[in-house]
Amino acid sequence: WYQRRVHGIGRMRRVVIVAAKRTPIGKSMGVLSEVPAQKLASIAMAGTLNSIKFPAKDLDEVIFGNVISAGLGQHPVKQAALGAKIPETVNCMLVNRICGSGLISMIVGAQSIMTGYRNTVLCGGFESMSRVPHSVYIRKGMTGHSKLNDELIEGLTDAASGDIMGLCTERVAKRLNITREDMDNIAIRSYENSIKAKKDKHLEKEIVEVPIKGGVSKEDEEILKFDKEKMKKLKSAFMQNGTITAANASKISDGAQGILLMAEDVAKERNITPLARIIAFEEASTAPGDFTIGAIHAAQKCLKKANLTVKDICYNELNEAFSILPILGQK
Repeated sequence: WYQRRVHGIGRMRRVVIVAAKRTPIGKSMGVLSEVPAQKLASIAMAGTLNSIKFPAKDLDEVIFGNVISAGLGQHPVKQAALGAKIPETVNCMLVNRICGSGLISMIVGAQSIMTGYRNTVLCGGFESMSRVPHSVYIRKGMTGHSKLNDELIEGLTDAASGDIMGLCTERVAKRLNITREDMDNIAIRSYENSIKAKKDKHLEKEIVEVPIKGGVSKEDEEILKFDKEKMKKLKSAFMQNGTITAANASKISDGAQGILLMAEDVAKERNITPLARIIAFEEASTAPGDFTIGAIHAAQKCLKKANLTVKDICYNELNEAFSILPILGQK
């Protein structure tokens, strides 16, 4: 009804990206480990809005993804928004779909703009894996010993099988004949690309500084540790003679990122030049242990929805939760 009345039957608004900023990415227990997740999100939110001098009062909604919210208190996105000086009258939403949480925030935001429900939505994701707490259940009272649960491990474990995500990925790699060498080669290329981008100063324009004790953090921390030869000699992390190591796996990291979505007609009215337009998006579900395959299915569905083929795409970027995903994408 709303779509028919406002935009006409079958007509959907175009959605554009008009701004994007992120914090540096800190390594586990590194320079950002003392900064609360909500603060990281606040910095990303404010940095995104300030980059185009967009008034926070004109936002319709803030939608951010977060995976492990233990210890963050009530409504962490609202906390972060208030910390970014976004008015309390602006709606806020937390999204949790594990690794895809930040992207899902964009999908939800884009859908609300496409249907005319919103005009401008600030999306993104935030995480402080270094600050994830341990927990213990003693509400009923207790005698004797109690057990502390690591909420970080809890959040990275497949609840259906009880296996940590790295072990799930090892099983997929074995089934699809993907080798340790394959995994290392992709990880090495990723590190080298990141180092080159830093050297060429491509990353500076997207990073907003984070105040820390004794100064500021303004560069990604993990890539500074890269050692190509050492990477090849590391032991496997999840099973004997496995393919995944501490170097070619996803990292325990801290950081946040924001993206400002806007209806294309609103951007024109405000004389804002878009960075990009959202053409299509898709999702795909698999058995929990096969989560690494889901992104490939989603990409295939997205191309079909957009009436495109792989040959039409000039540049592909694949989430590298484990090195297996870009390998599957290439296949």
